[in-house]
Amino acid sequence: MARTEPGESKAPVELRLVVWKFVRVMVQLETVSRARGRQSAPSLYGAWRPAWQEIDRRLTQLGKTDSAGFSDLMMEQEVVLQCRDRAQLNELIRTVDNIVNQLKASAKTASGDPRAATDLRFERTEMETLSRHLRKLVKSSSRNPPRPHAKPVGKSTGRRGAKR
Repeated sequence: MARTEPGESKAPVELRLVVWKFVRVMVQLETVSRARGRQSAPSLYGAWRPAWQEIDRRLTQLGKTDSAGFSDLMMEQEVVLQCRDRAQLNELIRTVDNIVNQLKASAKTASGDPRAATDLRFERTEMETLSRHLRKLVKSSSRNPPRPHAKPVGKSTGRRGAKR
């Protein structure tokens, strides 16, 4: 678990994540939580669990009844979250970096399936961009206290494999 440095600002940072990125992060945090047990679960998992449960419920419902609504929620909508301090931001960075590593490993096994390889490259690129953005937030918070309303995290094009 990340430690807070003496004198570190405790001001929360607001983040906006496209829902699919939030889903990726929460699935990873949930996996870690189950492996460690609830008492050693990542602090972000506990903090963001209510939002996760609501999004998961909505996605499950839309997946059964409205594929266009499901797609819109996953790829076009954002969830607004808070990291209460730099320790949580660092935890999020580690989680995103773990996801990137998993995507790289999956891409190696998907090389025979062009569609899957394209989807994985899209996800990896987007998650790497998120990681860089979060690192900039941490770096700027070490010079200046975190702003309550940080710049939104890059919005996805909403289409996997879309040419930019």
